[in-house]
Amino acid sequence: MITSDTDIRQIKHLFMTYRNGIVSDTLRKAGQPYAVIFGLQIPQISEIARQLSPSAALARTLWADTNVRESRLLACWIFPVEELLPDEALAMALSVITHEEADILAFRLLRRHPEAGVIPDMITAAAKTPLQRYAAEALRRNLE
Repeated sequence: MITSDTDIRQIKHLFMTYRNGIVSDTLRKAGQPYAVIFGLQIPQISEIARQLSPSAALARTLWADTNVRESRLLACWIFPVEELLPDEALAMALSVITHEEADILAFRLLRRHPEAGVIPDMITAAAKTPLQRYAAEALRRNLE
């Protein structure tokens, strides 16, 4: 098991192990905005998450890595929901880069938050873009 103090390079090495060039190229051609796309599919990201200990610090570091698709998605798996403050949940939802991120954030993390019922309204009130409003709707769908 990889511990929470794992060097990000080790995680990126795992991303490289599961790399799928066809998926990566397809996502890039579809207009994904990331500088680096390893092409991992959701089950592979989940498998990597099972190797990691839950860690808010590591999840925050991964979420801050806006250049790598898989870093952002993996953060949603390893963030301990009990350490996620409502304001931080709002900030994460408002910073989504793609619809995929919004969906994974809602499904893997935000819906399990003790205040999940009010977070969509917080997002909607603060939203300035259609993608941010989509993040609120993604969470609402996951709460139904």
